Amino acid sequence: MTLAVAGLTAASATALSLSEPVLAAPSAAPVWGPCPDAGPGPNPPQCADIRVPLSWADPRGRTITLRLSRLPALDQEHRLGSLLVNFGGPGGPGAELIAEAGRAIMPSPLQNRFDIIGFDPRGVGASTAVKCDEPGLSAKVPAFPNSSAQFASVRRQSRTYGTSCIKNSAPGLIANVDTVSAARDMDAIRTALNEKKVSYLGLSYGTYLGSTYARLFPQRISTMVLDGAMDHAVSPRDFLYDEASALSDVFGRFAAWCSASTSCALHGQDVVKVWDDLVARAARTPIPAPKATGGATTVDDQAIQLVLPNLLLISSSTVIPSTWPLLGDGIARARAGDASVLADNSAIGQTQDSYAAIGCQSFPPQLRGYADAASRLAHARAIAPHTGGASEAWMLTDLCASWPVPASDPWAPQRITGTPPILITSTRYDPSTPLVWAEGLHREIPGSHLLVADIAGHTTFLNSACARTEQTNYLITGVLPTTSTCGA
Repeated sequence: MTLAVAGLTAASATALSLSEPVLAAPSAAPVWGPCPDAGPGPNPPQCADIRVPLSWADPRGRTITLRLSRLPALDQEHRLGSLLVNFGGPGGPGAELIAEAGRAIMPSPLQNRFDIIGFDPRGVGASTAVKCDEPGLSAKVPAFPNSSAQFASVRRQSRTYGTSCIKNSAPGLIANVDTVSAARDMDAIRTALNEKKVSYLGLSYGTYLGSTYARLFPQRISTMVLDGAMDHAVSPRDFLYDEASALSDVFGRFAAWCSASTSCALHGQDVVKVWDDLVARAARTPIPAPKATGGATTVDDQAIQLVLPNLLLISSSTVIPSTWPLLGDGIARARAGDASVLADNSAIGQTQDSYAAIGCQSFPPQLRGYADAASRLAHARAIAPHTGGASEAWMLTDLCASWPVPASDPWAPQRITGTPPILITSTRYDPSTPLVWAEGLHREIPGSHLLVADIAGHTTFLNSACARTEQTNYLITGVLPTTSTCGA
């Protein structure tokens, strides 16, 4: 699966990631101006671009663009510094999110005391972006292969899609969108902002980006929150098994809520049976999706199962709308013959450009052929009989099955030392980043504190007002919470 491309080879990138930190090349101060998609209201966001090396192995070589957005601190007299924010993905356009919704979703005390900095990591959004032929996962290729021939088609899809990314993106970019390079970019952002230290709030994949920054630049952190943690020390198999199990558990909690709640379209019904019947029906005959706006025009059982990694994420929230009612509505509508809601929320048929390119660098499946893939899938299905092993881990297994660029940042412990106290948070029932990963990362960072919110949902920031308050207080004061548990 090796393909020669400009930039880092797998060997040189791995060596670089384990070496002493490369100092960020001097960056000109950002020239801030109006953001193109700024939300309405006072105290508008500002946007700017900076340049960073395409390859940190050649810091004086070719450069790429990073897009930044800034919400200036509202209380300039008591400003503490800059708070960098990453809401995950990989591939989430953080500059756009902060520009459009930062004033609405960021806690007021943080807006008062920090310049809040959103950024599109390399390969993402308005930064020099990965561009591929879509979709990453096609309805024409089985997402869950049950034969060597089907697995061969998955590998062809992965190789073809990855090759299209190389062809359509800036030369050398696909080999250089790894998390280590993105963490070095964060230090270039710090330099450009003229900050000696920065604070950081990372959610989901943003926890891996943040922990990588902490490993490389421990003395440049003021405070850091890692919420919905990813543990890079787990193996590809455990990555799949942990997530498949967690997603299955949260699906059961969703089903119980949906049956009991009048806000769910399946209120009063046996939701698990409705789901199982729907999946079995779609396996026999795909269900039409006539009103789908971005997904397939019909959905089969596999496309329906791959809705769950998206729509189980938010159980209840005062920050963004819950996704659980939408999942209930989508199931009810599909049972009535219109699967449009499910089609638009399935991983099948959707753009996966930067998600795949970054994910394949940092979370490679390291498959050893069809027998290995079949063994993993069989075990995941045994763990999760109603959800069929559906998970982001399996999505990455498909997307990266024969990715044409060697993984420069494969699975390995972080070995983080020398940081100030770091706050790690997790819900107890997270369908995407299981609690066991937060516990693992907590053990890997001496002096860190783990706060668990006793609720379901992906990340505490989006699901728990209690945890969000604790995060806010810590980011401002640097004092870790005295409790290890929290509520909704």
